[in-house]
Amino acid sequence: MTTLEVRNWYFLASFAFLAAVAVLEFGGGDLVFADWLFRLQGGSWQLQDAWITNNLIHDQGRNLVGIVLLSILLAIALSFVMTPLRAYRGDLIYVLVTALASVAIVNILKETTHVDCPWDLTRYGGDKLYASLFEGVPVNQEPGRCFPAGHASGAYCWLGLFFIVRRRFPSLQWQTLAGVMTVGLVFGAAQQLRGAHFLSHDIWTIYLCWMTAALSLAVRDRLQ
Repeated sequence: MTTLEVRNWYFLASFAFLAAVAVLEFGGGDLVFADWLFRLQGGSWQLQDAWITNNLIHDQGRNLVGIVLLSILLAIALSFVMTPLRAYRGDLIYVLVTALASVAIVNILKETTHVDCPWDLTRYGGDKLYASLFEGVPVNQEPGRCFPAGHASGAYCWLGLFFIVRRRFPSLQWQTLAGVMTVGLVFGAAQQLRGAHFLSHDIWTIYLCWMTAALSLAVRDRLQ
């Protein structure tokens, strides 16, 4: 993938991201969608501690991300002793670094944006007032730690795989993208059903992970 192609990818992603944020954050789409999920569960977050959303998708999903991380670390280590893997060492390091960078960015933002989870808000049975990302924390209210979507970032952080597979095995590029996006959507949907995130939290996470992977590839190509 050339630098021009990468630029096209992140310009397209930026346009889609800004459109989504306009609808969800400024147009009230977040609240409309969360209201619907809340009503769907009878006016409570019944799936907050359910086995499928909490134990399976959240807890075991986190374990799955750990297995993927260890597998890539093992592949990088083996590339120093196994000749067939040597040609892929740079790609593996790129995927690992972009994944770790994406997760780090998301976690830094979670600590600094102070956005609450839906389940914390009075609108949904909690004890906090709603404030959008751009409004700041209401007076005398403890800051939240729910933005962007941390659990979903465990899947979306691997979007760098798409760029590498597109270059190495182009016939598998869309399957790779679909696989990463599907896992991310499952992770994100489960958290939204639990009341842990608004839809825009996941949109931000997708965009941050995508841009981290795309820009890192452009920098890598420039340095080579």
